[in-house]
Amino acid sequence: MATRVLILSVTAGAGHLRAAQAVEAAFLERHPEIDLHCEDALDYTNAAFRNGYSQGYERLVKELPSVWGHIYERLEAKPARSRLKSAMALFDRLNAARLTRMVAKLDPDCVVCTHFVPVEVLAQRRRKGKLRAPLYVVLTDYDVHTMWIQEGVDGYFVATEEMAYALRARGTDAHITVTGIPVLPAFARTYPARPEMRRQLGLDPSRPAVLVSAGGFGMMRADEAAVVLAGRLPQVQLLVVAGRNEALRERLERVASKAPGHIIPFGFVDNMHELMAASDLAVAKSGGLTTSECLALGLPMVVFNPIPGQEERNALYLLENGAGLWAHTAANMLYKAETLLGDPERLARMQANARRIGRPDAAFRIAHTVLGSTGAKRGH
Repeated sequence: MATRVLILSVTAGAGHLRAAQAVEAAFLERHPEIDLHCEDALDYTNAAFRNGYSQGYERLVKELPSVWGHIYERLEAKPARSRLKSAMALFDRLNAARLTRMVAKLDPDCVVCTHFVPVEVLAQRRRKGKLRAPLYVVLTDYDVHTMWIQEGVDGYFVATEEMAYALRARGTDAHITVTGIPVLPAFARTYPARPEMRRQLGLDPSRPAVLVSAGGFGMMRADEAAVVLAGRLPQVQLLVVAGRNEALRERLERVASKAPGHIIPFGFVDNMHELMAASDLAVAKSGGLTTSECLALGLPMVVFNPIPGQEERNALYLLENGAGLWAHTAANMLYKAETLLGDPERLARMQANARRIGRPDAAFRIAHTVLGSTGAKRGH
């Protein structure tokens, strides 16, 4: 029988699901013979918990980012085995009986989690011998938060050597592999030079392009950013992506009609890799997956007003490595984008730095490591 792999994620922001999809795609591309299952852990909790968790996170980071930042830092200050975290893990387990039954029925050879909620549920079962499958955790940001640290985890996949060091310093005895954050195989492919990519997409190959991404929830007003940028960068093509935010897409269409060929709006796209490969610079939020996708394609970022907590820490990682700039306000964003585009040598250095720290093969490395640990076949 083929090796059975279960990938678990959670709908709390788009990044965790994108990481799971990246690992799934890597398995399917390199190891199509395996029995692969990819599930959203929240689908196996009760409706109140599912809606409260997903919608509650979205509302916090969108409407009350400072509150989210306080919660993030407060939990970070607690030891990995604190009473508060133990209580939260117990609450998650009490709301995930269907999840544990699904996992028991599926009986996988290994489990890969890209969110800490299923880890909280399954790590206890692993410790008690109720889960035979090794339990792996993929961290999806450029810093370690203690919510990810659980006894019973067999292995962690992390973005950087510093994160591996931090995990060891916090006492985990799990195996730690530095792979990078997994991105879809499309971001790992080689693309033509930026001017040629622009030509292939029907853009002007001779004019620079800036990708403006609103993120999964549209938490940055991309239409406002586009208008500000368009006013000072008339030579630049602004590729503005609204994602699934229909109201934002409609506003973008309106502002784009006043600047044809200058502001180019998009709704939800399935070729973000091509848009990134065609762009010289990204103005975006610093979510872990967006950051990793940009780095994989050598695209430096101007991070616009990152959410306190994980996005700020991701932005710091970019700054430390010379692959990004941090803008607190629209004026900061405009100044940084304008001066960077006006300095081709500095922009080229930042593009090289982004490619240097990018890990486009992360998903493939995770798949290879996981399969190497399972004995290749069920029953072995």
